[in-house]
Formats: sequence, C-alpha cells, structure tokens
Amino acid sequence: MDIASRVAKYEERGFTRGRAEINVLMEAAAFAIFRDFPEAFVLFGGATLVLFYDSVRHSADLDLLSRGAQVPPRQEIAASLERELMPIGRIMELGALALEIDNSDTRLGRIFVSTDTGQRLFRVDLSRLGSAIESEIEDHRVDGDAGISAVIKSATKELLLLQKAEAFLLRRAVKARDAYDIYLLKGLGTTLSTNLRAHLHDTVLANEIDSSTISSRIDRVDVKLCVLELKQILPPDVYEVLEDAGFEPLRNAVKELYEEWL
Repeated sequence: MDIASRVAKYEERGFTRGRAEINVLMEAAAFAIFRDFPEAFVLFGGATLVLFYDSVRHSADLDLLSRGAQVPPRQEIAASLERELMPIGRIMELGALALEIDNSDTRLGRIFVSTDTGQRLFRVDLSRLGSAIESEIEDHRVDGDAGISAVIKSATKELLLLQKAEAFLLRRAVKARDAYDIYLLKGLGTTLSTNLRAHLHDTVLANEIDSSTISSRIDRVDVKLCVLELKQILPPDVYEVLEDAGFEPLRNAVKELYEEWL
C-alpha cells in the first residue's frame, strides 16, 4: 500500500489529513523499531489502539516498554527512525523531519519527531517493563518495501484494558482519554481474565484504593472534563454522539470495569 492510500485509510476512519499523516509516520516508526530491534520492546498505549484496533482517538505517543535489562542505545533507535521516516516525510511534503532525543526525565528517554519548522508530530516514549505479561503479548506481521517484513509485538487488548484500568486509578489527575479507551475496549468485547483481574486487584490493594475513591474518580469524568479533553482528539461525529449522551457511556463502561470494587 502506498503512502497516499495509507493516509486515506485513516482519513476514512475520521482522522484529519494532518493526523492521518502522523498515524502513517507512527506506523513506519513502529515498523522500523521492531525490524531493527525485534526483541527489545512491546508496543502499548493509545497508539496501539489506533494502529491495530481501529481507535479513532488521536494519540501522538508511540509507547514502548523494554523487555529486558539491555535497552538499545537511544542514538541507534533515532538513527533507525531517521532512515525510515525521512523518505516518507518528503513524500508528504513535510520537509526534512527532525529527531530530538530527550533524556531529561527518569524514564529511558523520549525521541521527538518534528517537521523542519519545529512542529512536533509525535514522540516515542521508552519505558521500563511494567505490567506486561508474556502471555498477553501478540505478534502483528507487517510487510514493508522490497519484501522486508517486521513483527510488531504489542499488548493484547486485554492487557491494554488492564493498563488503562491501572492508569485511570493511579494518575495524579483523572484523564477522560483513559475513560474513552476503556469504553472503546469494552465495546470490542474486551474483558479481564481471572489472572488480569488478580493483577488489578493487587493494584487496588497495594495503593489502598477504596470504593469511594473509585466512585469519585469516575464522577470526575464529567461534561466539563470530557469537552476539554475529547473534543480536540475525536472525530466530530464520534464526539457529538458522546456529548449528546452527556458522556454517560464512558462513565458506565468504567463503572462496569470496576464493578467488584464498588
């Protein structure tokens, strides 16, 4: 599939042209990283939902969990990205893309991908292995040019649901996007297995989270927060349906997820 067709695929799902182009660049970034460092990472987070589960929520983060103690040098990862993304950026008439390595925080680092005018398009976040479980990692074979392929290892939708459930409870501030992703995953029929529910139960106990705390965080997914966060990252037709319902479907999905702890 050529670049124009790949961009059109995302536009048909409701993404703007600019965000569709970012999605294609993120596809290419994931392909390059898993081609060149096939056993080093697991893909998770919102971008995984966009790339493999037809999410229409814009995500500008390509989240990667390292799978071992030995992490590829950031400079090598950036070089891999540069080789893959530069030709695509020129085809999209974005100019010469710029890559910036940021080591300022306590994680493994971030790599920002920007246009030659300084507009940041997306970032690659490198993190230590968190709640990834080997049985909950799946392979996506992706074909590239000249017969070259890569196997992208990502969290299953069940593990993504666990990660979103933990994020909803543990973030300092409640995020409406977490509630939306839980709503999306529940809509796909995703449930937590006995093993994953046990992981979530351990998280609840370890952080001394009681039912009133969970209820309070769900209540914070109100109209004001959802309008502020979701209006700018969802296609209008998807957003307007949720807005007309007062975003109650999001709260209901989250309540169902935590039902046994409420």
